[in-house]
Amino acid sequence: MPRKTPRIQRLSRIALQNLSRNLLLSVATTVMMGLILFIFNVIMVLNILADSSLNQLGDKVDLILYLSDSATSYEIADMTADIKSIPVVQSVTYKSKEEALKEFINFYPDKSDPFTVYGIENPLPGHLQIVTQSPDQHALVIDYIQNSAYSPFLLDVESSNENQEIVARLLSVTAFTKHLIIGVTVTFIFGSLLMIMNAIHLSIFTRKKEIQIMQLVGANPSMIRFPFLFEGGFYSIFAVIFSFVLLAFFLAGTNLNQFGGFEENFHPALLLGLELAASLTIGLTSSFIAISYYLHEQN
Repeated sequence: MPRKTPRIQRLSRIALQNLSRNLLLSVATTVMMGLILFIFNVIMVLNILADSSLNQLGDKVDLILYLSDSATSYEIADMTADIKSIPVVQSVTYKSKEEALKEFINFYPDKSDPFTVYGIENPLPGHLQIVTQSPDQHALVIDYIQNSAYSPFLLDVESSNENQEIVARLLSVTAFTKHLIIGVTVTFIFGSLLMIMNAIHLSIFTRKKEIQIMQLVGANPSMIRFPFLFEGGFYSIFAVIFSFVLLAFFLAGTNLNQFGGFEENFHPALLLGLELAASLTIGLTSSFIAISYYLHEQN
């Protein structure tokens, strides 16, 4: 007695046959879905890259408040404690005039100390070095200090202007890519639904007589539905695989290892799993809608 073919294997074979019957449409649908997913993945990579660069640069951007010599140690201590109480501030470090001079001399060990040699009074002011949770929060701290009772003690404010400009650009890039991700996601959902529904409708039309014969002989409705559900699932799986093949070629031509933190934040296996789950949900849903519409029209 011949061995019975497992049901899932039989349904998969029927679904693959349906794909091959309309090969051009199947390839076009898969490629279009894959390209949308590829665009989504590239934007996701850019977003992760910008976030990683922002975090890396953020560690190098400090806010420095230079203090006048008229500020007493008690006033500086009060000022330090007050700044630490600001929610966005992570740490505040005070360096006196003497510590600033020592740091300056140690920075140029190959040169003689001109202040000692020529009897010049230490011109370097004491300063507070402030680290915030994010570089874009410097303006908040500066506004707070300038509008406080400690503003007369400020000589100057240094906020690493060049790095701040880079941070501002990175923040705008991340905000823009996040909006793009939302837009591409919506496009993928509705575009995939329409493309798969259209492909399933054509597949149903191709098998119209076969379906009618199955209905006449009293075939189980699930045997009519499931091959088309499998077909929609295959569209989704092939599209995700195609998009990741393109992404692999894209990443192979770049050197993203030079950006610190990128590899720690980029998880391709997790991204693949999420996209497979989302794509399969879309594929099965669109196939179910298409076949349900056809069966309803027949009744």
